[in-house]
Amino acid sequence: MHHKRFENMKQVKICLIILLGICFRFCQDKVTTEYLKRFVATETYPTDVFLDTVSNQRALIIVAHDDDDCAMSGMIAKLTAKGWTIKQLSLQSHILLTTGSNPAHIICQGNELILKDGYYRIGLDTMKNPYLPIPYKKIKEQFLTDKVASAIIKKVNDFKPSVIFTLDNEKGGYGHPEHIFISQLVKDLFEKDKIHIDKIYQSVYTDQLEKEIIDKWLGDRLKKWGYPNPSAIANEIYGISGMPEPTVQVNITEVAEIKMNYLRAYEEDVRKNLRKFIPYYEEFDAKTYFGIFDREFFRVIEKINY
Repeated sequence: MHHKRFENMKQVKICLIILLGICFRFCQDKVTTEYLKRFVATETYPTDVFLDTVSNQRALIIVAHDDDDCAMSGMIAKLTAKGWTIKQLSLQSHILLTTGSNPAHIICQGNELILKDGYYRIGLDTMKNPYLPIPYKKIKEQFLTDKVASAIIKKVNDFKPSVIFTLDNEKGGYGHPEHIFISQLVKDLFEKDKIHIDKIYQSVYTDQLEKEIIDKWLGDRLKKWGYPNPSAIANEIYGISGMPEPTVQVNITEVAEIKMNYLRAYEEDVRKNLRKFIPYYEEFDAKTYFGIFDREFFRVIEKINY
């Protein structure tokens, strides 16, 4: 009897030690706001004023994957709150198992696939790492440019937006060929006057953001996990030092809750990728997190008239 009681007490003590160890580890690993500030952009750019003067308050987000707009979602939510009509177009999208809808409806009028059949890249179903950068020439060879272009031209000119939001066409954020393809295509169509809009807003990181988040923080994790670093590969292949420099910034604190709700609405398989580019966003409330990351940055593309 005494022996059994002793064994029970021993088991309880072991459980308490394990629990205390977990709590200690959690407290050690918990990220502070001071640590978070190491990632914040130190640069300052002119505040965008153009979008406040536009009479045609219609915009399209055109991206390869629906979650590609994560770094511009504050701007989109802000414009939607001001009465803009905005729709997201993508080559791939995710439908939530809980609601049967796409998370884009949180920040705009929802998501629509650019192609009904979803076929836009040759050999995509057999590629091991389709996200790794490839030369621009190979992007032209792998992607069904004419097919996608025709769909975009019709959708854009039917919708009649004043602006289009995309990622940058040089690096596509971190080198994903599909990001570069769709952003370059939109830029080409704009400059060839195939789509009729005023400007393109390309979502980009500042040098500081890219250095601290993509190069250092994510780069160290990819190395630890044994994965190649697509950002470093892209810089080497394309002969660049990073994303294009922003031309404007936008304060997004007033839509912090909406942006956070959008980022957290995706299923786990998407959120695990978002964590790579938006560090620790799930560990803070919206007001605190976007009180620190209070700006979004864009390179604005305008048509050159000769």
